[in-house]
Amino acid sequence: MKKQPKYMEVYTEVKKKIANGTYQIGEKLPTGDELAHEYQTSKLTVKKGIDMLVSEGVLRTRSGFGTEVLRRPIDNSKVFGPNEGLFDLVGEEHVTSEIHTFSIELPSNEVAEILEINQKEYVYNIIRSRFIDEQPYSIEQTFMPLSVIPGLEPKHLKRSVYGYITNELGLEIKSSHIWIKGDVANNFDAEILSVKPGEFMIEVDKVVSLSSGVPFEYSLSRHLYKDFIFEAVFVEK
Repeated sequence: MKKQPKYMEVYTEVKKKIANGTYQIGEKLPTGDELAHEYQTSKLTVKKGIDMLVSEGVLRTRSGFGTEVLRRPIDNSKVFGPNEGLFDLVGEEHVTSEIHTFSIELPSNEVAEILEINQKEYVYNIIRSRFIDEQPYSIEQTFMPLSVIPGLEPKHLKRSVYGYITNELGLEIKSSHIWIKGDVANNFDAEILSVKPGEFMIEVDKVVSLSSGVPFEYSLSRHLYKDFIFEAVFVEK
């Protein structure tokens, strides 16, 4: 296996230490000299690895102060998986949500087909934005059939919908199917996520099913491209 570049080793190891709590939010990292000594490389190489975490919004570097941890890194491959959400990965105290739409309506042909329901079955139509440590993270539109997920209320949207489904309804979430594509920011994206209209965005479309195989969620979430990291491992058999 080809050895990864040294700056990637710095990036990966520092990111791991932030994720596992070795470096806490608000804590300053060791100096460039100290990190260079720890990883047996140059300060320039260390800076290259640290700058990647700065660009992801995980670290902040200030002249005369040093580099501090802003937030835990987000593993989007887990966020878009069937069981974990932002609350699980970055902690409830770091996540806030703003509800823009919460309505009950009849589904479009496309939504009904994806959720495998009749067009006469009502669905929740939910649009909410998510913020991590008061910084914009995503805008999400979600459709869920009332027949599968009864009793959903706005108070659940402020917290974890998956927590309501598993803990209060006692349902088991099993699988998710996702599509990732590029798009450009519309006026609503620009207003909520503090970007310019036309700026590049990442959209993730997701269908999530219960252990019974019944789809219960069809969602479209839009993300800032610079804050979006998705990792997958493919193994030949």
